[in-house]
Amino acid sequence: MNTVNTCVIGIDLGGTYIKGAALDPTGKILSEGKIETEVIQGQKRVLTNVTRLIHDLWKMSRVKSLCGVGLGVPGALDFKKGQIIESPNFPGWNDFPIQSAVQKAVDVPVIIENDANAAAMGERWVGAAQNLDNFLLITLGTGVGGGLVLGGKLWYGETGKGGEVGHMKITADGPRCGCGSTGCLEVYASSPALVRIAKEEWSRAHRIGAVPPMQWKTSSDLAEAAQRHDPVAEAVFGKMAHYLGIGIANVANLLDLNHFIISGGVSNAFHLFEQPLRQEVARYIFGMPPEEALRRIKIRRSLLGESAGMMGAAYLVLLASEGKTGSF
Repeated sequence: MNTVNTCVIGIDLGGTYIKGAALDPTGKILSEGKIETEVIQGQKRVLTNVTRLIHDLWKMSRVKSLCGVGLGVPGALDFKKGQIIESPNFPGWNDFPIQSAVQKAVDVPVIIENDANAAAMGERWVGAAQNLDNFLLITLGTGVGGGLVLGGKLWYGETGKGGEVGHMKITADGPRCGCGSTGCLEVYASSPALVRIAKEEWSRAHRIGAVPPMQWKTSSDLAEAAQRHDPVAEAVFGKMAHYLGIGIANVANLLDLNHFIISGGVSNAFHLFEQPLRQEVARYIFGMPPEEALRRIKIRRSLLGESAGMMGAAYLVLLASEGKTGSF
């Protein structure tokens, strides 16, 4: 490809925002931006927002040719049909042919990938996992996702749902998850979950029915409060570390995996829960004392942050253009 006249676009379709970037074939960002997803307005509005962002990014990149779009989508996907099988944060989108819908709107090849898988490939390309062949990336945002890389390639499993760590059951009973089950990791470690837990903790600390601070609307709000040593906000991140630690230890015990990367919006508060998270993981690792587990199990924050998904989606387009693949 001509690095001057050609670009690829990576899109990260989130439950709150759609983020994207146009890159040249070397990985240099030519333009980037984001737009509200507006899930509540329905499929047509979301698709309009996706295509508008793609066209805006292409225009801002100032290159003549767009060779393809990579689209990171939350949930389970049918890659052969280009469909969303199920996405808890996009209710009513089951079996929706998102690949063909976007491709028709932009008139260039479109590749779809689970958003966490895309983020994992972004980190392996230019982020925190550049030298790792085996790792799990966990995205903590509107939901909780996972991108599992084994032997340098994405692991999909039998039906394409490999790595869906967010729907690992952490407690026998617990809050109901968007997937329909209860006690999933997602109801303890996502941004909405942290806000819910904060309200619960506030009620316990004060009185049932007490109104928590109105500014506690996102994990960022809670992180700011925890920075000020608000006891309720600090307790929220401690509680999340406990449940996330159980989830990571389960994966480590099952796969003998030593490397984990924390991504997504909640990872901005990594410094607030890093140490308790490491301690919790070490408690539950099988076959080694906690001191050794603390040394062996590496948990680090994403280097690309919220850009990982769109970078990885673009990278998959580049791999496809070269006849390569990032998956099993």
